[in-house]
Amino acid sequence: MNTMQAMSIGLADLLRDDPRRVLLGEDVASGGMLGWSLACVDDPELRARVVSTPLIPATMAAHAGGLALAGLRPIVLLPSASALVEGLAGLREIGLVASRTGCDRSAPVLFVAPCGPGFGLGDDASIESTLARLVGVRVFSVGRSSDVLRRLADAAALGEAEEPTVLLVPRMLLTAPHDDVPGTDATTPVQRARDGRTITVFTWGEALGPVLAACEDAEIDASVIDVVRLAPLDRDTLVELAKDTGRVAIIHAGLRAHGLGAEIAALVAEHAIHYLDAPVVRLCGDDGVHAPADEMRCVPTSDRIAAALTELASP
Repeated sequence: MNTMQAMSIGLADLLRDDPRRVLLGEDVASGGMLGWSLACVDDPELRARVVSTPLIPATMAAHAGGLALAGLRPIVLLPSASALVEGLAGLREIGLVASRTGCDRSAPVLFVAPCGPGFGLGDDASIESTLARLVGVRVFSVGRSSDVLRRLADAAALGEAEEPTVLLVPRMLLTAPHDDVPGTDATTPVQRARDGRTITVFTWGEALGPVLAACEDAEIDASVIDVVRLAPLDRDTLVELAKDTGRVAIIHAGLRAHGLGAEIAALVAEHAIHYLDAPVVRLCGDDGVHAPADEMRCVPTSDRIAAALTELASP
């Protein structure tokens, strides 16, 4: 079973667990571009809760928001994370429902979108920096195929305030084998993917795999932190983790400028500067717009990561 198939089964389980959940998307009634809705369509008891929507992202957000305000729990499957930018106005509005009603109402919608390089579609790996600016919207990211079902279930839980939530799933993971790792603990905003004592590496999404590979191949004693919830950031935990080793690297896909890596670097500089033994290192994808054939340039390679971490670890 690969990640796409696991996602399909996971979404069907979510609909069975809560009768208020409905599945929306451009082509979900036929299984969806990635086959994510196939298990729901194939189940006669779930098929009526799978609703195709017009090919307009803003309409999807507005439709889902209305259903949520009526008491349902819509899950919107998007063909690409770029659709979130096209529908940004609608996403912004449902994120403001709680603040505009004095927290008496909310719009509990989950948006699930593939992102980053893969399938020759180019890259939209910096989308999280745009989404993180929206008030009242949570943003989660998946870094490993083995975590996808736990991330999906936790994102669908929508938190205590039932805030609208976005789950970004890297395309690089979709065809990877899905290992059913035991454990049902809820996702925490920040998770330790690897133990180490010399460097603290903050990373997420498609960069997590290359970071872990670099640390293993180059035998770097680094603590690798998967920043699962990208918005709102768990600021206190990030600061404490930065203090642990005194050397911090921030590694992510996409552009270096104006991203969440810069935000985390500023956070560390403001609250942990006296605990650092070296400047904060940031490593990202290559700058510029990449043609589909060059889409992998948006993800830093394990060789580049190993070189940067080795230099940072040097006395």
